[in-house]
Formats: sequence, C-alpha cells, structure tokens
Amino acid sequence: MRMQVYGTDWCRLTFVVREYLTRSRVEYDYYNIDDDANAHDFVVSMNDGRRRFPMVVIEERVLTNPTLAELQKLLDDNVRPRHRRV
Repeated sequence: MRMQVYGTDWCRLTFVVREYLTRSRVEYDYYNIDDDANAHDFVVSMNDGRRRFPMVVIEERVLTNPTLAELQKLLDDNVRPRHRRV
C-alpha cells in the first residue's frame, strides 16, 4: 500500500507533511495540484469543491490538513508493521 500526498510546492503545511514522511522513511507519491490537473480535480472533488491541502490518502482513508499526530496515527495503523507477541 502506497501513500499519496497532494499539495503545492509553495505550501508550508505540504512541506511539513512531506518532510515528516521522508524523515520517517515512508514512501509516498507526491502530486503537485498546481501542475497536475487530474490531481487538482481529485482534491477539489474530495473537499466539497474546495482546494484544501495537503491531502494524504492511504487505502480508503483521506486526511486533509492533518496534524503530525493524525499523520503518525495513520502511519501506525496502515504502514508500520505490527509486532505480535509470541
């Protein structure tokens, strides 16, 4: 499962989310909605006709403007392997 990040290069919050994921060594695909019309239309369709970003998508979960705590919970629930006690 691969994470997708939608945002713009000039947005500070998009930069923070991308930097956090990079430092956490999480692979993700980045879509700049200023340069990619399909990505722009997807963001607008997921946010009631508004340009809201950053938007993070993994599996069927969508987070718009996530806090780092929300992003970490998403990672814990979906990306990081869970350890079982034996």
